[in-house]
Amino acid sequence: MYIWKISPLIEQLKSDGLSQKEQLKYFLTYSVLMIIATDPLLSVGLVYGFYDAVNTASMSILTIVGVIYCYKVNKSIDDKDFILRFVTIGLPITVRLLVLSIVVGILYGVVDAIFLESSYLDESDTYQTTSVDVLITGILLFVYYYYFASKLKCFGK
Repeated sequence: MYIWKISPLIEQLKSDGLSQKEQLKYFLTYSVLMIIATDPLLSVGLVYGFYDAVNTASMSILTIVGVIYCYKVNKSIDDKDFILRFVTIGLPITVRLLVLSIVVGILYGVVDAIFLESSYLDESDTYQTTSVDVLITGILLFVYYYYFASKLKCFGK
């Protein structure tokens, strides 16, 4: 099972070398990661504000557009195994994007703490989503689907 490498996974999928059991492992791992990432318990006690609503709406729109875009790329290549490719290739891409998100988050936090008066905390020490957070989330989702589509194009080679 490939968690980071994408090229060998693409080669395995091209040659139909991924067994049903291996496909199940990818599906379960990917599903668990998505559940953890969207768990409402991660936001318990936080105030749901305007930018949270904007973020939810923009993530929903970007996800729908991104999945449709990836579907069309896959269709133009060979129109095979879209769901299988989406789940299996999505796992290492998600892991890579998670690492990138952590790095971006740390850098943003450092810059915010050093150079800006932090807009994260108000008097009650409650985290507030900002327009910059919405922008960064949108950029990361755009990168995810664009990168994903670029990897789907490898099936045409």
